Amino acid sequence: MRDAIGQVFTLQIILAFVLLINGYMAYSVNYTRAFRVKNQIINIIEQYEGVENEEGKQKINDYVARMNYEVSNALVNDARSNGYECFKEGWCYKAHKVSTADGDGERTGTYYTVLTFVNIDIPVINKIIGLGSFLSVTGETRTIYN
Repeated sequence: MRDAIGQVFTLQIILAFVLLINGYMAYSVNYTRAFRVKNQIINIIEQYEGVENEEGKQKINDYVARMNYEVSNALVNDARSNGYECFKEGWCYKAHKVSTADGDGERTGTYYTVLTFVNIDIPVINKIIGLGSFLSVTGETRTIYN
């Protein structure tokens, strides 16, 4: 009987270890995808000098669709409540107006904070703990002057 209890305990430790490793690998793969999507969105925003350009938005949405990047609505709704403008494709942005004074006078510009999300949907844990900020990847564009 003693050996049976020891084997069950050992099996539980092995299963817990396998679950931890698989969870880490899933998070790592999805974090890499969210990071890539964020970087490409920033590049497109800088290339088209803002988000107001419809051609730039279309290029971003095409890229996001090609990457098979999908996000749960709960994460996007959290970002909306924090002042971000979000798209159904699962990425969000916030525009920040800035002005600087230099030798040529005062210049105004805008930089954008881009927000993407790691797609790990564990319903019970996400509801109880609220992993929204932990599952987000943010980046900023350079300042785009008018």
